[in-house]
Amino acid sequence: MLAVGLGLLVATVYGSADFFGGLASRRRDATVVVLWTQLVGLVGLALVVPVLGGSPSARDLALGAGAGAVGLVGVLLLYRGLAGGRMAVVAPLTAVGAAFVPFVVGVAGGEGLPATRVVGVAAALAGVALVSRPAPEVTAAPREGTARTSAATELGLGIGAGLAFGLVFVLLAGLGDGAGLWPVLVQRTVSVPAALALATVLGLPRLVGRADLRLIVPAGLCDAAANALFLLAVRAGALSVVGVVSSLYPASTILLAAVVVKEPITRPQAGGLVLAGAGVVLLAL
Repeated sequence: MLAVGLGLLVATVYGSADFFGGLASRRRDATVVVLWTQLVGLVGLALVVPVLGGSPSARDLALGAGAGAVGLVGVLLLYRGLAGGRMAVVAPLTAVGAAFVPFVVGVAGGEGLPATRVVGVAAALAGVALVSRPAPEVTAAPREGTARTSAATELGLGIGAGLAFGLVFVLLAGLGDGAGLWPVLVQRTVSVPAALALATVLGLPRLVGRADLRLIVPAGLCDAAANALFLLAVRAGALSVVGVVSSLYPASTILLAAVVVKEPITRPQAGGLVLAGAGVVLLAL
């Protein structure tokens, strides 16, 4: 199924963005990192979107603006969680809301709920629960001057970010087929000034170094690309399926964290990833 394949690609790219953004947030304040990743995405989209064309309606642009505001909240919560918490816990927690919201909206909109999808939802959520179990202390330390995030805070930040991302999925799914990627560009035109205003109010230094940009640039480009890919995926299949498949992005975040910064993956977490993957397969049937 094309929608499932595109959804998996969305998950891979989103997960990569979270990994790079999370590492950058261990060097700089999360708000500053979000500002720069959104700015990088804005520049990238501004170069591509006009070439691809499209005729968005006022409603499409309004949905894009809404997605920008909600998405900014989600990214801020996620990056703060990744900055002081464990990637292998915070990232999977976001999948709960990111999968739940579009699934419920899709089913409520008449997409249907066959027995295989019921089992798939149960398996996916059980997998997320296993993945999110506490793991041994990781080798990657939080940003200097930032205390290790408590388990309760990890839970709140992860779930909050996931709910925001799930709502973004729903908003993007409501775009017209002829809108092109203009609404995604509008997302960034809303989120960048908002992030800049927040950083200014908080009195944060807004300049970053070259070493920071090595993480920020791929994070920003991957985040923008994932949103564009999600639009293609949801046009090819049901929101209830694409939203859940796309929510597998923590798998690539966890894998990159294990390989690059040596965050351990426990047996329950590994089993949870397998169970969540099996649930997504059932949801795609």
